[in-house]
Amino acid sequence: MNLITQSEFDLIGHDVTISDSKNKEIIGINGKIIMETKNMIIMNTRNGKRSIPKNICQLSDNDVTIQTDSTKLNKRPHERLEILV
Repeated sequence: MNLITQSEFDLIGHDVTISDSKNKEIIGINGKIIMETKNMIIMNTRNGKRSIPKNICQLSDNDVTIQTDSTKLNKRPHERLEILV
């Protein structure tokens, strides 16, 4: 299984599943990420839109696990690009 921990991954538009979380009630929620803020991802699920805090969950996209490390992903998308330059 591949592990993505860096900020090069663009979250918007990906179908993901919450594979692990400090909040056990949201594990297993899946949907498409339609928006991203500094601290939250907004997913379009079968039951409507859900706002999920980035710093409490781990996302998976097929065989790729996206480790949401709050120090790397809890930034606005354009701020994560600045880290790579």
